[in-house]
Amino acid sequence: MQLSLIACSWIRRYTPLTTIFIGCVISIFLPANTSIASDTKYKQDLFSQDKELVIANSKAWKPFSYIDKYGEPQGMLVDFWKEYGRVNGVKVSFLLTDWNDSLQLVRQGKADLHAGLLWSESRDEYLNYLDGIVEIETQLFFSSSLLGTDVDTFLESGKLGVVAGGYEQSYVFQHFPEAEVVSYKNNEEMIQRAFAGDIKAFVADFQVANFYLYTSDSPVRFSPVKHLYTGLVRPAVREDSYHLQMELRQGLKNLSQVDLDRITAKWIHAETVYPKYLLPLTLFCIVIAVITYIVHLRRAVYMRTLALSALNEELNRLARTDELTGINNRRNFMEQLHKRCISDSSVLSLILFDIDHFKSINDNFGHPAGDKVIQDIVKRVSDVLPKQSIFARVGGEEFCVLITNLGVNEAEMVAKSVQNIVSSQSILVDNTDHDVTISLGAVHCGAKRVDAQKLINLADKLMYKAKSIGRDNYQFQALN
Repeated sequence: MQLSLIACSWIRRYTPLTTIFIGCVISIFLPANTSIASDTKYKQDLFSQDKELVIANSKAWKPFSYIDKYGEPQGMLVDFWKEYGRVNGVKVSFLLTDWNDSLQLVRQGKADLHAGLLWSESRDEYLNYLDGIVEIETQLFFSSSLLGTDVDTFLESGKLGVVAGGYEQSYVFQHFPEAEVVSYKNNEEMIQRAFAGDIKAFVADFQVANFYLYTSDSPVRFSPVKHLYTGLVRPAVREDSYHLQMELRQGLKNLSQVDLDRITAKWIHAETVYPKYLLPLTLFCIVIAVITYIVHLRRAVYMRTLALSALNEELNRLARTDELTGINNRRNFMEQLHKRCISDSSVLSLILFDIDHFKSINDNFGHPAGDKVIQDIVKRVSDVLPKQSIFARVGGEEFCVLITNLGVNEAEMVAKSVQNIVSSQSILVDNTDHDVTISLGAVHCGAKRVDAQKLINLADKLMYKAKSIGRDNYQFQALN
């Protein structure tokens, strides 16, 4: 019966109201031993030694996934899922193909999951997403021959390259309907055609485009000229793969943050933004400027330095903050949490909460309405937090707060205030009132050098306990 109740809790969180009712009725009448036997059998079938977890993704999405010259899968997402397999004792294999084909492999059940992609409304019809892995920034790139051209004017009628089936394609169709769109099977093909002169502008993820550009013979042939959006790369399974989604969520919790940071550092490193060619190229330009005393070249070097400085500031900001809310993102929060957990002087209070039935807001009123609800909740919660708090959005509708040097009673009062401030007043969006509540788990720890993952796991369990007893409440626990 316990597993059945857990299933109901999960169903209530991710499915509409009709499915919630059906799932809970089934859980009441199913015997406990039936649920346990079914769940055990599923785990055995899914992760037995002769069964592989088949993972699809793009074959030309450097540095995230690609096929090397030996025909082997490589990239950050490949290493991420290999680490998942190692930690959880699961065989993994990869099907890397063109972007659109990788989506169809998951949709048709030929692959168990997609290694990582952005959310879109069309994909949400047949995919269920897991927690995010890494943020990507997408830019409009111009050929050097277009530099100086008005960007907005070009987007009204210019020829623009995109990857077929990628989120960039749907974004361009929606925001730049007048542009002449040219679709390519993958990023590698698109950038090759750009170098061949077929197109003078394209839309691509910043990290991906720089990886290809700065491993080419002409690294400054194309440059970013307009930031379009920032998104979170998230694994996804087919919509009906509920058991697999649960297994993956549990397995992902077993991954060490240290190993995840190591994988990220291996692939997303400084040369992606500041390539090894930059210093020699800059020195060459300076030498030419000194020798020839050409004013134009001096100005070009100066403008290039300004552009790189502005880009560096923007990347630092994106690395720390959540684009939608302006508060800390998951990566920055985890870094701060680990620092304080190993401190000898910190007394820590950790709060974890998410928005109850948030998916129904997106489904019934659209994602713009959901975004406004998230922004309003962040503003309310920020107003009741102590000044020393570190507030972060760590998932789509999931948030964390870290507070140092509070007493037990003070910590519980903060948790209660956060829970109450959200439900105290409805949120008005487009003339519609939304009665929004949250479920919250809070942990107070007076011990020194506590394990960060232990704190997060305990807060997560308390949050799900709050959900299991009816939502719109908080659960608090103090550790010695």
